[in-house]
Amino acid sequence: MSDYWDTYTGYIEDKLASVVLDMEISEEVDPEHFPYAFAVSVPIKLPNENGFPSETENEKMNGIEEAFTEHIQTKKILCAGRITSDGSRDIILYSSLKEVELINKACIQFFQSAGYEYEITEIEEEEPWAFYFTFLYPDPYQLQHMGNWQIVEMLEESGDSLDDPRHVDHWIYFEDKKMMKRFSKAIKKEGFEVEEEALEEEENVRYRLQISRTDLVDIDSINEITDFLVETAEKFEGDYDGWETMVIEQK
Repeated sequence: MSDYWDTYTGYIEDKLASVVLDMEISEEVDPEHFPYAFAVSVPIKLPNENGFPSETENEKMNGIEEAFTEHIQTKKILCAGRITSDGSRDIILYSSLKEVELINKACIQFFQSAGYEYEITEIEEEEPWAFYFTFLYPDPYQLQHMGNWQIVEMLEESGDSLDDPRHVDHWIYFEDKKMMKRFSKAIKKEGFEVEEEALEEEENVRYRLQISRTDLVDIDSINEITDFLVETAEKFEGDYDGWETMVIEQK
């Protein structure tokens, strides 16, 4: 497993879901060497109105899960992440063999002994790690939300209350200059200004567009803005690459 774990929230069948996953596990191991996928579902004892555990139970479940995953890793079974939603926590595992009995013994040792029920389900995949890449891994919108959280947290840690609108720069990349020009025309109608158009000649020739607008950057506001820019960039065959802004300290 890698050291790069992250989290995001979304919805699964209209239920709020929290996903924690190893973002680079497929780069640390060869997925073809771990072709069997399993989900260990553990019901939450006292879920709140969102279907999540309380802070106290969450700490307890996290401790059990950490011990469980460390144990099974010695058996060459990998934990790719977990999904918490609708009163249940699903731990996603990948194994080199159909080690159901090993997983079951570990569940008895760690979950059942702590008073938790569990269910083991084999996940059928047409391609190796299809569940990880198509269901567990964040989509472009969720991936950007994760980056947004990091920037917003840094602003808050720097003493920014996030109450004031400010100049925000965004970057988008295109392979086709004409599509970049069309995107620029469309985005100007939404109040954005073009700051720079540049040609980058590295391994792959591509065009870099820098745009800006004055906006609020609290998490809800910036998520809405980046959702719009990710979607609009895709329409014009571009890739949204993120944003930056200044810190406004409280007086």
